[in-house]
Amino acid sequence: MKHTWNLPLALFLGFIMPAGMLFGYKRTLPRVSSPTANWADTQEAGHLFRQIRDQALKAQKTLGTLNVEGIYLNWQDQAQSLNIARSYINKIGADLLRLKRMNKGLAPWQQRVVAQMTPAAHEMVYQMDQAVKEINRHQNSVVLAMTPYPQNINIIGQQAGRMVRTIQTYSQYAHAEERLAALQRKTATSRS
Repeated sequence: MKHTWNLPLALFLGFIMPAGMLFGYKRTLPRVSSPTANWADTQEAGHLFRQIRDQALKAQKTLGTLNVEGIYLNWQDQAQSLNIARSYINKIGADLLRLKRMNKGLAPWQQRVVAQMTPAAHEMVYQMDQAVKEINRHQNSVVLAMTPYPQNINIIGQQAGRMVRTIQTYSQYAHAEERLAALQRKTATSRS
């Protein structure tokens, strides 16, 4: 007898649910601009892009302190800062690898961002390896300043800045595209 009250409750909820669906708030997921894009992947990609941007900014800031031409920093300080910047670059590489694995589920503009950032990441890794070789070879700040080391640091900073600008530009473009689509939907609904 104690299970008999569940049947009326289930029937009552069954009648209310469709009415609630008819008059309730209609939640729509953001529109993806490709038939192969996956909403969850596009959202995760947005998060990864923000992470990459932040890591690139941190690497750029860390490398900005390594100007061996302008101020004297001993090679141990140089090596320590270089190691910190390398960890940021490694995180960028790991995030880019995740994005490449999700590539088919990304929106076309996100795929273009990944394609544009990949060569910059490769260049950053190459220049970082060269900088580490130079600092290991010449453990003297004066000699280090006369090697390709300052140029390596400069190039890494430039590539990090390029990544940041690429992400910001495409993100602004995607945001503007979403706003335009929303306005077009609003205009189409008001005409109906």
